[in-house]
Amino acid sequence: MRVAIQGIAGSFHDIAARRYFGGQFPGTHLDLVPCESFESVFESVLAGEAETGMIAIENTIAGSILGNYGLLEKYDLSIIGEIYVRIRHHLVALPGQTLAEIHTIIGQPVALQQCTKFLREHPHIKVQEGQDTAGAAKEIHDRNLVGVAAIAGYAAADLYGMDILFECVEDQAHNTTRFLALSKTPNAPNAQVNKASLSLRVSHRAGALAAALNILKQHHINLTKIQSTVVVDVPFEYAIHLDVTWEAMVDFEDALAILQSRALEVRIHGVYVRGVSDLGSMAKPTYATAIEGDQDEPAAISKIEPHAIGGPWTNWGLPVSSVRPDYLLIAGPCSAESEEQVMEIAEKLAATGVPCALRAGVWKPRTRAGGFEGHGVQALKWLAEAKRRFGLPIAVEVAGAAHIEACLHHGVDIVWVGARTTGNPFSVQEIADALRGTDIPVLVKNPISPDLELWIGAVERIALAGIKKIGAIHRGFATGQKSVYRNPPEWSLPLQFRDRLPNVPLICDPSHICGKRDTLAEITQKSIDRGFDGFMLEVHPNPTVAMTDASQQLTPDAYVALVNDIVWRPTDPSEEKLSAENWTKLETMRTAIDRLDQDVVESLSSRYDVVKQIAEYKRVHGLDVLQPARWEALMNHRVSLGERLGLDREFIEHVFNLVHDESIRVQAELQK
Repeated sequence: MRVAIQGIAGSFHDIAARRYFGGQFPGTHLDLVPCESFESVFESVLAGEAETGMIAIENTIAGSILGNYGLLEKYDLSIIGEIYVRIRHHLVALPGQTLAEIHTIIGQPVALQQCTKFLREHPHIKVQEGQDTAGAAKEIHDRNLVGVAAIAGYAAADLYGMDILFECVEDQAHNTTRFLALSKTPNAPNAQVNKASLSLRVSHRAGALAAALNILKQHHINLTKIQSTVVVDVPFEYAIHLDVTWEAMVDFEDALAILQSRALEVRIHGVYVRGVSDLGSMAKPTYATAIEGDQDEPAAISKIEPHAIGGPWTNWGLPVSSVRPDYLLIAGPCSAESEEQVMEIAEKLAATGVPCALRAGVWKPRTRAGGFEGHGVQALKWLAEAKRRFGLPIAVEVAGAAHIEACLHHGVDIVWVGARTTGNPFSVQEIADALRGTDIPVLVKNPISPDLELWIGAVERIALAGIKKIGAIHRGFATGQKSVYRNPPEWSLPLQFRDRLPNVPLICDPSHICGKRDTLAEITQKSIDRGFDGFMLEVHPNPTVAMTDASQQLTPDAYVALVNDIVWRPTDPSEEKLSAENWTKLETMRTAIDRLDQDVVESLSSRYDVVKQIAEYKRVHGLDVLQPARWEALMNHRVSLGERLGLDREFIEHVFNLVHDESIRVQAELQK
């Protein structure tokens, strides 16, 4: 296979191409087609000089490579895949030299942008731009340039016989570049592809771009990248490049169909399998090992076998509920407010026999500063004493390594990772490292945003640390849409989570979904109906005086009444008429219906705002409220449109007669 790259052997493009295509086509011999520029890569593939190409598109330090976005727009090539490569830049020179002897540094422009701190620290050294990192090293070797160094990687240094004078001169420790694989033949849409790159143009009117992006939001399409680029030969016209991911291909297809009908232009630059972006160091000291990738490091997170994560919660060594032994039930106040409060609620909950464990917030991350943020380690002492007196295991939210250490020291039985923390991979990794070597059960809440990959990624990080007792908590998502719930449940997402990680126990947190007591029973019942393994509810001795989240907490008596009213179902949905897979499909469709219904209601509300404006206009100009000719023409148009879209004529007439009657009523009221 011939692969066009910008640069030569030993460059990071070479490494990216060999890792990607070597992984996709193992055993296939790869021939590089070196190119002096990115545009030459596109031209080589189009001319048939190479079958595929590899280009860098963005870097964690230098940002987007804008010129390459323009080339994607200019040339008719398709993105067929992506790969992320950890970049380590070194200062390399001919053997036997020292840093003090270097008077010139050659570097590829983007590489120089990534090493500005080092260059500023050595202002006496002249900086010279080169075409690529490996090319600079090769030039020094071939011309025997004494006193000249290059910024290049391990592979180039090894390949061209250079010494490394200074390691890791990049500005950030986790310098990573994303590369795109290109071909004249696009990937066919299939169940495996889960990412797309596209560009669109929208009209120059207020809210046009926001409306287009809202289509993606409504179909649960995750926007991972947005970048504008100029349209060549059209002054002040821009194409908006989007990278999007999804869980269900049908969601992307539906969103794309609507987007294409509403935008001025939509171009699909490629559909492909999302690359693994959460990498450790992929830099190796020799060329041979560099092009192979991380052979001796832990497997990439996304390669963990899903069925190897988790197991029944009943194997965690916790006492079971005397009321519902099949379910993991956790209850307690939002915050541990005082020793007296903790003891009172622990005694009352233990007496009910319902919960398996007592929960309480010890460290409370609040949205605004200055509020009550918990008593910290002091509260852990209260919980430990409550556990000793009343026999309930204790569960606490953690957000960092120090929290883990304190919980282990005070005998906490369950820890959970909160929604804010789940959304931060660095924090989750810190917690995972602190948990290494322990046997404590760990629950992971979904992130605040509806991002399934973040949620699964957090669970996998905990699993990589060797934790076997892993569960998940569904607490709803901040979708930005109007809702009766504090965090709408979006049931299809936790069911997709269960489909992806079938052995991870999944419980519901109705308190944070609802935000109010009056809908707790409804959401708790729905979670049981959907096969959840239990739930966690906030219970306070006197919720009206609670220091945090008073409106969503129950009294112990109300908690028992809620539990007693539940219609319990088997925890395994396969015991129901529908399989787990079919439950997921059904809930995905129901969620889509919910989104569409909300759109309908919001559209009706907007329509009546306009109706009121029309009523005022008619009043001022002395026009009749009812205008039969206008109404007849409108109805004919709506019926015709409905029939073209496959809707029943009588249904359309019925709906719009109701809408029209209400419009007339509103206008008549306003004209009195």
